[in-house]
Amino acid sequence: MIDRAYGSLLGAAIGDAMGMPASFMSPEEINRIYGKITDFLKPAEEQIAHGSLKQGEITDDTEESLIISSVLIEAKRFDVDLFIKKMRNWAIERKMLESTVIGPSTRRFLEAIISGKDYKEVGKKGDTNGGAMRAMPIGIFNHGNIDKAVEDAIQSALPSHGSKPGVASTCAVAAAVAAGVEGGYTVKEVMEKALYAARRGEEAGFDIPAPSVAARIQLAMDIVDKNRSKSLEDICYELYRYIGSDMKSYESIPLSLGIFYAAQGDAGKGIIAAVNVGNDADTNASITGGICGAYSGTKYLKESWIEEIKARNKIDFIKIAKDLLMLS
Repeated sequence: MIDRAYGSLLGAAIGDAMGMPASFMSPEEINRIYGKITDFLKPAEEQIAHGSLKQGEITDDTEESLIISSVLIEAKRFDVDLFIKKMRNWAIERKMLESTVIGPSTRRFLEAIISGKDYKEVGKKGDTNGGAMRAMPIGIFNHGNIDKAVEDAIQSALPSHGSKPGVASTCAVAAAVAAGVEGGYTVKEVMEKALYAARRGEEAGFDIPAPSVAARIQLAMDIVDKNRSKSLEDICYELYRYIGSDMKSYESIPLSLGIFYAAQGDAGKGIIAAVNVGNDADTNASITGGICGAYSGTKYLKESWIEEIKARNKIDFIKIAKDLLMLS
């Protein structure tokens, strides 16, 4: 279980850093500029969003996940007030409102908590993938307890990503990780837990005009099952064609779960596939890596990847994983 928790945190960080140079590029553009990405790369000149980062560096995706981890470890539960305090401090210290990397829902949320506005009201319209990308620690902390993972995921999403798709996607990721870390589930059973959680999240989220995350997770499963005879790369391109890979929750999370399903939980294959599908590549690869790592642990993550992500970012992922498990 420790290896799967560690694999989830590592997989998410590796996917984040490997996908960073490909962010907001199409699959064709990625291939033209980089060729097929299979390792950490320095961002090309064309990379606008993350061009200032170095090879192997994480983005705000992993940083927000670390904030969730610290809340769970310090409070021994998900504490909304502590989460708000930590997010506000992080935003001010890192000058996040001056950056171009945070998504629109997170930006509105941070502006609200810094200026003292009603963040709950602002959060109702949050429909992007920021809630889901930071949900891996919630799944680890609540391993095996899908309903508790869903409850905590709802509480974590409502302040910033409180729409139906925002909450549903956060619940789906937390549940998939909770099942994966616990172990004993097939890949399809993990998908069914994510589907159940997405439906619960849609019941809790604020209604906006948007596609159903749950329906699109089911669509992703159907696309993968229909195309099983094709290569993983071709299956993922089909997911990209029909679902998309944008930062909207109803694209990003069904795509990422679909890649997990297509890759049969292999973190190495899943991360590379998500990176090369492009668009919100760092977040999609982070979510895919986090879910795959929760399912298969570290065995499919190259040792060179693990060493580089640790050396570049100086984060003690194994300690965080152990603390999340011990305090749960």
